[in-house]
This record gives sequence, structure tokens and C-alpha cells, in this order.
Amino acid sequence: MTFPTHPQREALAGELHARPAIPIELPARLSRLAMASPDREAEDAHLAALCARHGVVPPRPGASWFLADFGAFRLRFERHTEFTGWNFLAPGADPEHPFARPAIAHLPPDWLAKLPGQAIAATHISLVDAKVEACGFITDSIAGAAVADQVAMVFTDFRLHPDGFTRILLTGAPNPILAGRLAQLLWEIETYRAMALLALPVARGVGPVLSDASAQFARISAQLPALHELSTERATLEELTEVAGEIERASADTSERFSASAAYHRLVLRRLSELGEVPLHGIPTLSRFLDRRLEPAMATVSATGARISALSLRGARLVELLRARVAVAQEEQAEKQLATLAATGRAQLRLQQTVEGLSVAGITYYLLTVIGYLIKPLPFWGQVGTTAEIIIAALVPVIAAVVWLNLRKRRLESDH
Repeated sequence: MTFPTHPQREALAGELHARPAIPIELPARLSRLAMASPDREAEDAHLAALCARHGVVPPRPGASWFLADFGAFRLRFERHTEFTGWNFLAPGADPEHPFARPAIAHLPPDWLAKLPGQAIAATHISLVDAKVEACGFITDSIAGAAVADQVAMVFTDFRLHPDGFTRILLTGAPNPILAGRLAQLLWEIETYRAMALLALPVARGVGPVLSDASAQFARISAQLPALHELSTERATLEELTEVAGEIERASADTSERFSASAAYHRLVLRRLSELGEVPLHGIPTLSRFLDRRLEPAMATVSATGARISALSLRGARLVELLRARVAVAQEEQAEKQLATLAATGRAQLRLQQTVEGLSVAGITYYLLTVIGYLIKPLPFWGQVGTTAEIIIAALVPVIAAVVWLNLRKRRLESDH
């Protein structure tokens, strides 16, 4: 039977079965490395090199999950968004010295030294079938609990030991399936805990920037009522915009890390709940231990994110307020300039009218003088001078009107 299907349907269905728990026969030793910021192509080549050394068929390039038996150990390789997990599993474990020879000791030292990425979590998990006492831990920070309906026990101290690994002891798991599932929960708790804490240095690093910005916002807010000149308001707006820009840069630099940290923290809490811890006498459970140590760090990250959001909103409001003040000041200045221009225009109009009147008088006088020179020599009845003067006098309003109309016409044409 055939039917149209989405191109991502098979991949999405596979996500439900990605990175499954693998059965682990007790006793066993497991070493886990979580490598952050890896080079994917370098990982493929490095994994292929290990497979070639042991005659194992390597996975296809870009594979997100791989499980193979290398003889002395088994390798479970898994890719995540920000890190890659390398899980090395070897059979056998000494209940008296469960961490004496970890599984990673079977790996070639030169191959381990060139592992792509940077280790963000490194964990030894020793799985023994007897319910032995916790050993190999620093006693003042040990945590433990009965898990899985109290059929198994878990112990750890969450400390880095001299080899750079943390240690977890799992005892009494009754079957390989449960042992594998518990081991996976434990290494995921340790890995996600480390990934969640990556945001703490970021939060601490951005703290001084936020404190400076908050102080600058407070100072600028106090200065606002005293600002009366447009130039001062503009300078303050530029300063405020610069501070707001620093907050936005801090938000851009931290938001992704803080969001990822919150997601990893939720995963830690979920994995802890899946363990089904029951307290043991005299020591805290893993949940209680992490609640006292991890929760304050996550609270710091959360508070820093909230502080950035609050300062961003505060800065945006101050910028908006000051921009409104600058806009009002600019409108007032524009009104004053328009009033000045109007007064100047009226003065220019009066001056133009005065000049126009003088021009009419001057041109009329000049034309009448020319006409006088032309008509005075002509023969007239009576006294010649008197007759010429009467004619010139009669022409005064006519010529003045003609000159005025001509000047007005030219001015209108120039205005258009």
C-alpha cells in the first residue's frame, strides 16, 4: 500500500527511539565523556580511526548514534545539539575497588588525547551486583539513595577526582535492562547538570555591566526634570541610547545560553524524578544534594535573565520618554523659527512695497522728464511752456499707473 508521506516522517518517528538504553550485564565499568563544541567532520574521522584500529565497520559520516563491540570494550557514540557523548563500557568490576581500572583505560592514550571538542563532563560509573558500601568517595560530600523501587542503590560525591572524572557507584540492579536504564539516567544527570551550569559564568560575567547600566539609568532619570535645552536633551538621549544598546548586546550574548541552561535544568529534574529515590540513613539523596548546590546557581542565571529583561524595558521607556521631550522641544523651536520667518516676511513685504513705490515714483519722474524734453520745443497755442506743463501734469497719473501695473505684472511673474 502506497500513500503520500511527509519527507521528514521517518526521521521524526526515529526520534522516539533515538539513543535507547542498552542492557548492561553486571558487574561492569562505564566511562563517559561529553565533549562540547566538537568538530563534526573531525569526529567522524576520529571514530573511523578507532574502528580501523580494531577492525570494526565504522558508521556512515554524520550518524547521530552508533553502538559497536571493540572486544575489550563496547562504544556507544551519540550526538546531541551542543555536545557529543562517548560511552565506553567494559565488563567486570571489583566491589572492593570499583574505580581501580575504569573502562577508558582500554582506549589508546594517543587516540584519547586527540578527541575532538572539549570535555564538559567526564564520569566513571561502576556497576556491581552486590549491595556493597559506598567507597572511593570523599565522605563529607557523598550523596546516595535507593532507587528503582529500592532494588538498587546509587552513590556519588559529584567531585572531580585526580583523573578529572566524577564517580558514580550503582549497586544491586537485578537485571541488565534496569542496569542499562539506570546507568543512562545517571550519566544524563551528570552531563545535563554540567551543561546547565555553563550559564553561571556568563551570568556572573554580565553582572557588572548590568550594575553599571542600572546606575546610569538612575542618574539619567534623576536628571530629566532639570533638562530644558534641546542640545542638552539630545546629548542625554545619545548617552541613554548607548546604555540601552549595551543592555541589548548583553541580552543577545546571554539569551541563547540562558534558555539552553533552563532546558538542561528541566532535564536534570526530570531524570532525578525518574530515579525514584528513597533516602538512605545519614546521607542526602542526589535530588537533595543538587537542590542545595545546583538550584542557587540556576536561580542566579534566572535572576540575571530577568534583570536583563527589566533593564531592557526600563531603557526602552526612558529612550521613548526622552525622545518625546526632544520632539516637543524641536516643535517649539520650529514654531519660534516659523514666527521669526513670518515676521521677516512681513518686513520684507513692507520693504518691497516701499521699494516698489519708490520705483514707481522714480520711473514716472524719469519718463515725464523725457516727455517734457520732447514736447516743450513743439509749437502750441498760447504760452508754450504753460501748455507743455499742462500736458505733462495730465500724463502723471497715466504714466504712474502704467509703470505700477508693469512692475506688479513682473513681480507676479517672478513669484510664479
